[in-house]
Amino acid sequence: MFLNKKALKKFIKTIFWSFGYRIDRVPFVKKSKDELLNSLVGKYHIFLTGDSQLPLYLRNPMYSTNLPRLVKVLNQKYQDLIMIDVGANVGDTVALTKSVCDIPIVCIEGGQDYFNILKKNIVQFKNIYAFQYFFGDKNGSIGSKLVKNNETARIINSDPRDKGTAIQVITLDNFLELNSKFKNAKILKIDTDGYDLKILRGGINYIGETKPVLFFEYDTVYFLEQKDSGIDMFKRLESLGYSDIIFYDNGGKIIISCKLGDHLLLRQLDNYIDKDFRTPFPYYDVAVFHEEDTDIADLFVKNEMMFFYNNYE
Repeated sequence: MFLNKKALKKFIKTIFWSFGYRIDRVPFVKKSKDELLNSLVGKYHIFLTGDSQLPLYLRNPMYSTNLPRLVKVLNQKYQDLIMIDVGANVGDTVALTKSVCDIPIVCIEGGQDYFNILKKNIVQFKNIYAFQYFFGDKNGSIGSKLVKNNETARIINSDPRDKGTAIQVITLDNFLELNSKFKNAKILKIDTDGYDLKILRGGINYIGETKPVLFFEYDTVYFLEQKDSGIDMFKRLESLGYSDIIFYDNGGKIIISCKLGDHLLLRQLDNYIDKDFRTPFPYYDVAVFHEEDTDIADLFVKNEMMFFYNNYE
């Protein structure tokens, strides 16, 4: 029995998906990375780098929509809600969030090229504040370099013999000392391709005092490159009173919600992502809630279950 054309396409896509690959039919348009691409992101048109894969990613209707949904629920409790967006890139998170909930957003982007585009994109919004900084776990110069990968960039340790590769960084705590009007921001989003844990450590005073909801990229391969441990960070957050966590795959689909006290489960999830890319996706996005926001965590999990599966209990 032969499969018809439609069934054959579905079968092939299923086979590729089982190995962690997704097939999409898209028009081939070759653009220079220096050429700006005008694209609809959420409800807004913004400029992207010419080599950006974001339009392709957004073909997945779940991609990066979890954070805006979280912001909307959190805004019901905190009507003066402010978000800090570390690794703002060109402002795609701003566009997606503003499409759902009009809150003030503090954008932090260190890369000069991305920051220039970010400034172009945010002129259409109100209450957006942009700062060009690299954040880390200490203030000063670090022996690292910025490596670009298509539309993103990440900080990696440089060879000590390389000259002129130092990067100036400051801590989130230091930034908030200089910009105290943002110190009560109740949601912190970080997406810095492996530098996320260092940024969390550099903002530990703010995190301990303000107790924001944390939304960050959890990439164990990049953490290992930085000699960092996600499990150690979970324990640190638990010691500060954080209690609930939600894991998503990198496509934006919910995987599981649990307690930070479930150390075995967290270790299993941490081990699931490995350097040999034997998993269907390369990293998690995680949302972490302080015990003072258990009500928000419970409500949001319920909403997410209804959003994805139309069921809760």
